[in-house]
Amino acid sequence: MDKRFAATLAALTTLAHIAVSWRYGYYRDELYFIACAKRLAWGYVDMPPLTALVAWMAAPAHYNLIVIRLSVAIAAGLTAYLACTIAAELGGNIFAQRLSGLTVALTPAYLFLGTTLTTTSYEPLTWALTIFAVIRLVRTHDARWWYLVAAAVTFGLYGKYSMLLLVAALLFGLLLTPERALLRTRAFLFATLTVVVLLLPNIFWQAAHGWPMLEVLRGDVLGRHAFNSGLQFEYRAPLINAAAFFAEQVLFTNPFVAPLWILGAMALFRSRDFQAERFIAIAFVAMLLVAAALNAKGYYIAGIYTPLICAGWVALERACAARPVWRSAAAATVLASGVALAPLTFPVLPPVGLIAYQPLFADEFGWDGLTLRVAEVYRDLPPAQRRRTAIFSDTYAGAAAIEFYGARYGLPQPISAQNSYYLWGTGGYDGGSMLAIGASQAEVLRANFRHVVLLTTFQDPHRWAIEGPTPIYLCTDPVAPLAQLWPRFKWYGA
Repeated sequence: MDKRFAATLAALTTLAHIAVSWRYGYYRDELYFIACAKRLAWGYVDMPPLTALVAWMAAPAHYNLIVIRLSVAIAAGLTAYLACTIAAELGGNIFAQRLSGLTVALTPAYLFLGTTLTTTSYEPLTWALTIFAVIRLVRTHDARWWYLVAAAVTFGLYGKYSMLLLVAALLFGLLLTPERALLRTRAFLFATLTVVVLLLPNIFWQAAHGWPMLEVLRGDVLGRHAFNSGLQFEYRAPLINAAAFFAEQVLFTNPFVAPLWILGAMALFRSRDFQAERFIAIAFVAMLLVAAALNAKGYYIAGIYTPLICAGWVALERACAARPVWRSAAAATVLASGVALAPLTFPVLPPVGLIAYQPLFADEFGWDGLTLRVAEVYRDLPPAQRRRTAIFSDTYAGAAAIEFYGARYGLPQPISAQNSYYLWGTGGYDGGSMLAIGASQAEVLRANFRHVVLLTTFQDPHRWAIEGPTPIYLCTDPVAPLAQLWPRFKWYGA
């Protein structure tokens, strides 16, 4: 293996992500993670605790953007290094190793995940590490590799529960190949028990709160609708959502790279050179079909593509051994397209030029401005009313933004009924006077307050994609105390 190139690529990838991580603002979920970090727990309604812990570790730096995103930048670099390693493990020479690392580093979805803290940001690394460990396991039959699998799976599950999809798919793939014998070892049993024991604190938290993550998944599907801009990427209808899901696999990995990972999947399934790794292809197909059947979002399986890209380059390297010109042309096409498409998912362009056609970063703008507008409306209330007025956001993002920026404007702690904010309650407010931010629960407001008045609407030209214009209502004269009405506002979902 070309370790020097892999290490250099990893370092440069990490530094590149760090260098641009400050350019825009906090992503909507990052503000939520900061709110969760102030209420550390072994679990949350909609996620495991890892991202909240990462945000908590940035508290001494006042949640500085570079600090809060440092670990995902490092994860992006390690993923590129691991791509070189997997390509070498699959029998690739220097060409396949280097191109695998470069392609993975430039993969659109991975570029975004390496510059933004999300629950998915560690998946390219943890999924690739898990698969690499299983490859080593089936090649060496050294059962100790199960312990690396256990470590990667545990870390992955503390980041996002979708790791379970990978685990199930890999087990299915192994069961359908001669490598199923590896599942009958003591090391496999011990590794499985280790994962379960290490996850018990989170399992107990979910159980104690009635398994809210299941309700989140259900609410996520039932609540899908077009964004304020008219854009829509996920759908309630299974067939329409499946079509979008498959299309997104091409878009998230770069349309010019898609033929490469498809070649890799086919080679893993059919080539004798990859007979021991056939389980990866089986796992991929199973995962693709199951995720589509479950109305999954396109990025839910983004972590699977590193080993497929590696297999594709190794297969291409062998097929074009006698035609180096073809091989070079493929490399030039993939790398040129990766660089050309990078600004779509990598924050290098000025916001005005980027946001006009790219919705991905739109949710990193306008949060401070929204909070300031809410503060202006709040200060306009009569002093006696202001003291008893709750600030309610219909989304966790709005509430987290007001919580983060609100202190500088003299705002009280906001409340919300979405996801973990619902568990954090009403803040002791009786609902007699409430500023409500957002349009998604407008009908619920009108059903539970006798007077609902639209005071103003906040707009930011950069946040056109998902949030869009944000109305601010004044709600008074509730039909019952807010504590009694609270369950009616409950919203579990994304």
